[in-house]
Amino acid sequence: MRPASRGPLVLLCALLACASCARTQEAAQERAPAASEAAAPSITALEVALTDQDGQAATLADLRGRVWVVAMMYSACETVCPRVTEDMKAIEQQVGQVASGDVDAVRFALFSLDAARESPEALRAYARDHRLDTARWRLFTTDEDGVRDLAAVFGVRYKPEDDGEIAHSAMILVLDRSGAVVHRQVGVDQDATALLAALAAARR
Repeated sequence: MRPASRGPLVLLCALLACASCARTQEAAQERAPAASEAAAPSITALEVALTDQDGQAATLADLRGRVWVVAMMYSACETVCPRVTEDMKAIEQQVGQVASGDVDAVRFALFSLDAARESPEALRAYARDHRLDTARWRLFTTDEDGVRDLAAVFGVRYKPEDDGEIAHSAMILVLDRSGAVVHRQVGVDQDATALLAALAAARR
């Protein structure tokens, strides 16, 4: 953990402790998160160094000012990650935002869990293979400290396996314009009604 980020992370984790988080890849069986998480603090207080699919440096503060749908994944994953991505694409279609210059448009972000092996090139290939419009999608990698920080505040549990796979929660989150987590959808192939309602509220 970097000393500069320990204070905000401790505060964020304390305030988010009541929120539900998934325990295994079969996260669809998890309890829904508490409604009180709408009052969660902004994740942009965390000093997490990110690199996007184009190799550009970024920070969580760059997310402020827009509504985001986000998840954690890794590009080499062939099981739950593609399913989460497809769920997010379905949400993108339902939101119906097509103008990349629209300040009210919802944006989408994927954060890699694979600090050791992830690269911008792999993230670009993932975006291409899954037909993600990078005018609206950003894919990020970070170091091991960054992965731990993000997983803690998002409520994602993960565990590297001996075969190189990473077991992790399947979770899609909504961030409001301040960077606060206002909704968690746990599991894949879920009814997105509540998530879409959270998006609508965050955009108002």
